[in-house]
Amino acid sequence: MTRKGTDEQMLRTAADLAASVGARAVVSFTSPHPVDSEVPVIWVHELQAEILGDLTPHEILEVSERQMLEAAVHLYLSRTLESGTVVAVFPHAIILYDIEEGKNFIGIRDFEDIVPMDVMHAVLGLAQEIATEGREGRSVGTAFLVGDADALFRSSHQMIINPYQGQPQQVRDIRNRDNWESIKEFAQLDGVFVIDREGYVAAAGRHIDADLRTVMLPPGLGGRHRATAAITRMLPVVGVTVSESGGLVRVFRDGVCRITVRSDVRFRR
Repeated sequence: MTRKGTDEQMLRTAADLAASVGARAVVSFTSPHPVDSEVPVIWVHELQAEILGDLTPHEILEVSERQMLEAAVHLYLSRTLESGTVVAVFPHAIILYDIEEGKNFIGIRDFEDIVPMDVMHAVLGLAQEIATEGREGRSVGTAFLVGDADALFRSSHQMIINPYQGQPQQVRDIRNRDNWESIKEFAQLDGVFVIDREGYVAAAGRHIDADLRTVMLPPGLGGRHRATAAITRMLPVVGVTVSESGGLVRVFRDGVCRITVRSDVRFRR
C-alpha cells in the first residue's frame, strides 16, 4: 500500500475510534486529505513524525507521545483545546491522548504565587504567537517580565518613550486579545515589556539593570535571556522570552529556565 493509502486508512480508523470513545478531536500527523469524521480533524504541520523502520514498537510510541505533547501545548496555549481526550494519528500509530498532559507540562500553577493563572496563560499565548508569526515577514525576539511593576521599574530603565505611559487600562490589558496586535508592534522595539500582576502592560522598551554574572545559562542564549534570568533571580518575578533565532519560548523563574516551548507547530482544520 502507498504512503497516501496508509495515511487514509489510519485516519479513517482514528475518526471511527474518536467517535466511539467521545474524543474532542482527531489530531493528525498524516498528510491532509478529505475525511468523513463526526469530530473535528486538526492537522499538524511542521511537526511531522518521521518514524524509521528500525525503531521498536516501544520507541515508536515514545516518539509519537513526544510529538503529541508538543502539539498539545500549542492547542492549550491557543485555547483551541484546553481539556478532554483526542485521538492522535500518525503514519505508524494511533494513540489516545489527554490534553491535560500539555497543560500539566506548561505547569502554569507553578507560577501562581507570583502571577495569576489567567495572566500567565495570556502572556504565554501571546509569546507563542510572536514566536510563530514574527512580524512583517521577519522573526522577532522579545521578553516579558511579570510581577511587581514598581520593583521591576526600580531595577530597569526606559530606553525609549514608554508607549503605555498614561494609557487607560482597557488598552493595556494583556488578557484582552484585541490588544495583542499593538503589543506585537512594540515587540519590535529594543527592550522588554513590564506587566503587573493584574495583567496590565506597564511599559515597553525597558532595559534590565541586573548583574548577568549571577546566572549560568547554556551556550547560545544571548543578552536578553541572561538579563531576564538575572532579574528573576534578583526579584520574585517571572520572565518569558521569545528567541529571535529558533523561535523558542522560555519561561524563567529564580534565575532558571523552567519551561521551553517550541514554536514550529502549525495547525490546519
